[in-house]
Amino acid sequence: MRNFLLAWRPGKAMSSFADGGIQVTKAILSIFLFVIAAVMPVSAQEADTQEVYRSDDGTVFVLDLGKGVHLFHYQPEFYVSAFVIGDKEVIAADPVNRKVAALYRQAVAAITDKPITKIIYSHDHRDHIVGADVLSPEAEIYAHPGTRTAIKERGGIDIPLPTKLVEDGDQVKVRGAKVGIHYFGPNHGDSNIAMSFDAGIGSVLVWVDTLEVGIVPYRTLPDTNVRGYFTSLQRAAELDMDWVVGGHSGPGPGTWVENYLNYFQDMEAALRKAQAEIPPPAFDDVDQVFAQGEVYIAAVIAAAVDDMRPKYGEWLGFEEWAPLNAEAVRAYIIVGN
Repeated sequence: MRNFLLAWRPGKAMSSFADGGIQVTKAILSIFLFVIAAVMPVSAQEADTQEVYRSDDGTVFVLDLGKGVHLFHYQPEFYVSAFVIGDKEVIAADPVNRKVAALYRQAVAAITDKPITKIIYSHDHRDHIVGADVLSPEAEIYAHPGTRTAIKERGGIDIPLPTKLVEDGDQVKVRGAKVGIHYFGPNHGDSNIAMSFDAGIGSVLVWVDTLEVGIVPYRTLPDTNVRGYFTSLQRAAELDMDWVVGGHSGPGPGTWVENYLNYFQDMEAALRKAQAEIPPPAFDDVDQVFAQGEVYIAAVIAAAVDDMRPKYGEWLGFEEWAPLNAEAVRAYIIVGN
């Protein structure tokens, strides 16, 4: 638990955004109070990291994973972004927002005088990629083609368009450093890429918003293709990485890829079992579809969550978010995506 808490200090979470800034919800704050108080370890395995920078106000810190690989952590809005220092240049991922990007730039400058020449967008969601022009206005910006399309279609002037497109198997390189690019298909968004690093602690997979170490997935899985999520987790598990980092947590043992895959597979099985065991209501008229239908759905979800609690109940946010996860997976069972 020591290293898990070190990496969070006091926690990382999904959050909502407004006008390029972030507002943490009460539900999220309650979970992170629980993180601080938690005494159950998420894993006996700990990453050998070193803190190499902390801002005067304590809101920002940087962990060194070895071989130039670092994690930038911003606490008040619970974000993590990876960067790697090469011989003469720096590759950075996800500026977050304009305020955080300025702090990110300061943190990198406190560690090295080498410029950030390449920025990677993990995916197209605004709460991770606003402010590249603040982080490094002259940097090339790399992203999946779908991310560029989404940004362009939205017309957001606060998100510079990617200048370089990457696909599965590509690498973003500078002399002395490289980042592997992995695209597993649609999951959290249609164009989310994972990034791999060869760090001193071993192989590291950074997969933003798709898995979080020790935490139940976020609410109703917004902008997620659930079927694609299952497939993506299977493909990611084949990489057999030593460590994983989410957009809001980490590093944690690579087994968290399989943990998430098992979680969703078990949830689908539990929902199908509950639907088979709980008889659906008979509707006499259309009005009853809403009232009785919702009662039935709530019963199915409650039964499925009860089935999963012995195995997953210690994950942070289980009581709050597992029922919402189940809503999304039940919708997948109905529609197939």
